[in-house]
Amino acid sequence: MARNASRSLARQKSHPSKSSHNNRAAITALATASGTFQEYYFLYRIAATLTGNMQAERPLQEVKKIVRDFFHCQEYALLLWEEETQALRIKSHFGFSPARAKARALEENQLLRSALNRKHPIHIPDLASTASSFRTREGKRKSRGDFIAAPLYVSSHRSLGVLSLVRNTPHSFTVHEIQLLQMIATQLGTVLDKIALYHQTRALSITDALTGLFNRRYFNERYEIEFMRASRYGRPLSVLLIDIDHFKKFNDEHGHFVGDKVLKMTAKVLEESIRKADILARFGGEEFIVVLPEIDKEHGRQVAEKLRRAIELTHFPKEESQPTGNLTASFGLASFPEDSTDANKLLALADQALYEAKANGRNQVAAAKGNVKNPS
Repeated sequence: MARNASRSLARQKSHPSKSSHNNRAAITALATASGTFQEYYFLYRIAATLTGNMQAERPLQEVKKIVRDFFHCQEYALLLWEEETQALRIKSHFGFSPARAKARALEENQLLRSALNRKHPIHIPDLASTASSFRTREGKRKSRGDFIAAPLYVSSHRSLGVLSLVRNTPHSFTVHEIQLLQMIATQLGTVLDKIALYHQTRALSITDALTGLFNRRYFNERYEIEFMRASRYGRPLSVLLIDIDHFKKFNDEHGHFVGDKVLKMTAKVLEESIRKADILARFGGEEFIVVLPEIDKEHGRQVAEKLRRAIELTHFPKEESQPTGNLTASFGLASFPEDSTDANKLLALADQALYEAKANGRNQVAAAKGNVKNPS
């Protein structure tokens, strides 16, 4: 299209008798072609950030760079809506201090909140002429400037956030710039939505639907990585296998609904009692497993005893029907390198130790001995 418009101009120069109307049309065609190319260029740059590890930081950085390089505004902020806090939170910005971002002066702005529910930008050509509540610079009302807030629109009922710009000069944003900014905001919303969906899908694939813990498949991946690290650097590592005592009997008496509640409560007790570096997963049925990086056998036993005690002291529904009057769990412990230098054997030894704890009366911690046999 740009090439055709250029040829048209060239023909008109060789024929001065052509009307000035044709000149204007050719110039308009060139501008339109240039604008269309710019639109596709920006949209491509944002879409290209979907490659790699699908992190939201990449498209946020790309849009910030586009705005800084092409829109020449004095203030910029990209805010995303957080369902948990029911608030807009600044994720990317320039033109104002981090202290102001932390103060959330922009997040509390009613204009930005109202932009969430719109399909089109809010544009205030001159802030001095409006009675809006727009505030800036540590909460002071901005006296002048051109303001735009474009929603990160992804569906008829949902917007992920707001992209806002301020120029100090009133009436300085053109119609084309406003349209282009909304295209960028919509493209960014689409990309962020895809990234969120990717991570949600991945989370579902690696977590247990009932307890929210890692599932066994993902545990196997993480365990292999942690064991290789421990082996390579000669660092200790312990494994705990945990089984809720008499759970089959409990489930038969009270039903799966109560049984599921007990499983979820047990998972929560365990999760709240370990470090962030530890790996906790539901191993199957009423069994859980914990990998303790950098923990030797002596300290592994201390951790297991702490977890056993935490479960014993928790009040579970219907636990009075248990043989001991409360709900308990048994633990099997095996450690690298004391018990084995083989990853699979270490798990087997922890499993054998768990059987030993069960055979010896339950509600206790048993450590691997290397030759423990499963009780008949």
